[in-house]
Amino acid sequence: MNVSLVIVVGLALYVFLYWVYGRFLQEKVVRVSEEPTPAVRLYDGVDFVPANKYVLFGHHFASIAGAAPIVGPAIALAWGWVPALLWVWLGNIFIGAVHDYLSLMSSVRYDGHSVQWVAGRVIKRRTGYIFAWFIFFVLILVVAAFGAVLGKIFVKTPAVPSAYLFKIVAGLILGVLLYRLKLDFRLSTIIGIIMLVAAIVLGEKFPIKASYNTWMVVFFFYIIIAASLPVQVLLQPRDYLNAWLLVGGLVLGGVAV
Repeated sequence: MNVSLVIVVGLALYVFLYWVYGRFLQEKVVRVSEEPTPAVRLYDGVDFVPANKYVLFGHHFASIAGAAPIVGPAIALAWGWVPALLWVWLGNIFIGAVHDYLSLMSSVRYDGHSVQWVAGRVIKRRTGYIFAWFIFFVLILVVAAFGAVLGKIFVKTPAVPSAYLFKIVAGLILGVLLYRLKLDFRLSTIIGIIMLVAAIVLGEKFPIKASYNTWMVVFFFYIIIAASLPVQVLLQPRDYLNAWLLVGGLVLGGVAV
């Protein structure tokens, strides 16, 4: 099958069902209200912080469209190209997107609580406990799998970890521009994209070489530190830059095809 045809059909499905099925979920299932979100009502400067809608979109888009949508179809190829294609087309539409959207909106509806808390509140308390243990073990597996993949990439391509390090610095600077200095959003975005490109270039010039086990230790402490910082300091601006990197990669990949 021609690759261009696969991309065109996939985009057509996504756009059509976004407006049809997505609107159905929004109006009939979620029933979005105009009440202030937890970021506004429960503002604490750490986890609950109002954000620009584009930064917020980039934050969630980069978090969702990370390793899973890439590694998943790659593994599915072991069973042939048809299962992988069906997963990318239909799995995203009816499983992945629905799961992520409804999980997010249920959290918004219940003051930013996690999905296991919501399950315990809506169904039964015992359900929440079971769900919490399930998520705990699943997250261990997910973090281990992603860490293994990243560790191998970092060892094989030393330019990647150095570029990522520079991108973290760029994210920190962008966070200061957006939240501390209150710089114009468009200007901040332009500066952020320039820093992102510079991070990639500097990564090629200053590669970092380390062993696989060393990177595992680095990942362990990085996860703890990143999760402990206020969301507007690193996670939001970093993921906003990641979103631009993802979109740029998709555009360049489409042009190459």
